[in-house]
Formats: sequence, structure tokens, C-alpha cells
Amino acid sequence: MDGVSVRPLRAGDGEAFSALVTRAIAAGELLASADPHGDWTLRYALRDPDEVAVAELGGRLVGFVLPGPKVTVVEPAWRRQGIGRALVDAAAVIEARLGSDAVIMGVLPDDGGSRAFLEATGFVYHSTVWDLDVAPDVRVAPPAWPAGVRVRPIDGSRDLPAWVDLFNDAFATHPTPLQMRLASTVADWGRPFPERDDDIVVAEADDGTLLGFCCADPARRPDAAPAPRGEIWTIGVRPDEQGRGLGRQLLRWGVGYLRGQGVETVTLAVNGTNARALGLYESEGFVRTTTRDRWTRPVAPAPG
Repeated sequence: MDGVSVRPLRAGDGEAFSALVTRAIAAGELLASADPHGDWTLRYALRDPDEVAVAELGGRLVGFVLPGPKVTVVEPAWRRQGIGRALVDAAAVIEARLGSDAVIMGVLPDDGGSRAFLEATGFVYHSTVWDLDVAPDVRVAPPAWPAGVRVRPIDGSRDLPAWVDLFNDAFATHPTPLQMRLASTVADWGRPFPERDDDIVVAEADDGTLLGFCCADPARRPDAAPAPRGEIWTIGVRPDEQGRGLGRQLLRWGVGYLRGQGVETVTLAVNGTNARALGLYESEGFVRTTTRDRWTRPVAPAPG
């Protein structure tokens, strides 16, 4: 690894980083990540450069790691030289600084080389994620909201503190950590997700307490053409409100909203250990398409 430095992503890296990611997407190297088609990585990595590490050699970027989307990439010509190991070590530092107790990476079930790399760098199997689609010709019923529940688009000017608290409560026991920080959420709101507050719906009680939400990503194109695929990014319900059927209605809202934006195939992902959610999605017409495995390695707490 002579001459290679691993460092945080910088603002001036934008063009080179985008080229690196675009090549990796074309080669299918993000398919095991939380962003298998690379949409989020290209749109969001530069907004939080301190949560990305890159490998540089002679002024050229030759690899990167994003612990959020759970992906490590090294350019083919520079593999098996210790760069990948250095990048996952950098990911562990990032996760420790963010307060996480583990770094998680994705691998396709039949990718023996990546699995061997993870085993060699201290990772163990954690769980499997299922990708699910609902086809355009599958009918999904419109939502029927429980009594005492009002539904509206999120208001980014006033809802964010309560929404971040709700998000973190809803995913506190998620199989893979999924938590938001208020400061970064406020700073990044609308740049570029959500493109519109309408992309997120919140369900609230009569007193204004937020009970649940659905985040939809229509993947709008610059030319305004309908996207062939759109994702229900996440659905969350306050723990003490679960079991009332609110999650099902939020799911139905997400499908209807994306189809109303011109999306053909609606997609989502669910951890295979979450049998309850998996059953819900399949009962509404979603079918399993592909899987991605999650491997994990503990991290030492950040000093201080």
C-alpha cells in the first residue's frame, strides 16, 4: 500500500468521486449495499463528506468506503494490496465517532471473494436483507386510516425535531442501526432529499403527536420523465402505536403516492429477521426478488 493514503472525502473530490462511483455502479459493485442501484450514493455522499473515506494514490482516488450504505469499493487494478482493509478500518473510526457500536458491510450471497475479505478483516455474518417489488399491474388498496389519526405531508419548517425523535424511536431495535441526527437532518433538508415535503407523509393524533410516517423516493429525473422504479425508503411507527394497522396504511399510501408520480415498479427492502414486516409487505402484493447479506464487526468507542 506504498503511496496510498486513506482520508475523509473533501469538497474538491466531487468529480473524481462521482466518476469512481459511476464505474462501480456499472460494474455492479454496489449491489450488496443499502443502495444497490447507486442512486443515493451519487446524490448524498458529498453532503456528509465526514462520513465517507477515500483511498488516494498519486492524486487519484482508487477506492472509497461508505459505512452508511454499507459498501467498500477498491478499483480493480489496486486490489489485494491492503487498501480494502484500510478502508474498512476507516469505516470503523467513522462509526465510532457517530456513536455506533459496529460497522456493517454488505455482500451478495454468492460472492465468495468479498465474503473471504470480510472474514479476513474480522467481520461475521449478521443477517440477510430481502429486496421486494410490487408490479404495476398488482392492485394495492388505498389507505384506510385508523380512527383518531390525521395524515398530512411533513412540514420541514416545524416537524423535524419531533420527526427525528419518532424515527429514532421507531428504529431503536432495528436489526441494523438506523438512526438520524437532528443537526444534520435540519442542515440537509431538501438538499436533495426529500425533493418535496410531499415525499414524506406523517400520521398524527388529534393533539398533534406524531405516530408514524412513510418516506417515498420517486427518483425524479431531470427531464421530468417518470422513473421506472421508485422506492418506499422507510416506514416507521411509534412503538406504543404498533399493532393498530397503521404501518399497513402507510405502506398503501407509499405505493399510491409513487404510482401517482408515474413510477412503474415500487420497491422496498426489509431485513429477513423482521418476519412481521416481511409478511405485511407480501400480503400487500410485494414479491421477493433478490437478497443481500449483512456482515458486522464491533468497533471500539471513540476516545473522549
